[in-house]
Amino acid sequence: MHAREEVIAPSVAHEKAHTRTALALLLGGIASLIFAVAVLLYVLWMMLATPKATGFDADGVRCYRAASDMSCIKTANP
Repeated sequence: MHAREEVIAPSVAHEKAHTRTALALLLGGIASLIFAVAVLLYVLWMMLATPKATGFDADGVRCYRAASDMSCIKTANP
């Protein structure tokens, strides 16, 4: 009967392994959640960033800068 109790009762090393695995999965889940929120905020920023106009330069060119790109328009001939 004593041998059977040893088989049923988990060992300390087995418990530590399960604890480390659970902690690793928890940290991985938290890291994945932080990454997903960062991607979501970046996409929202790209969608909702309003274009900002620069002043006209000497050649009559005005540029509009959005979240990550810039487009310029020539509005007048010098």
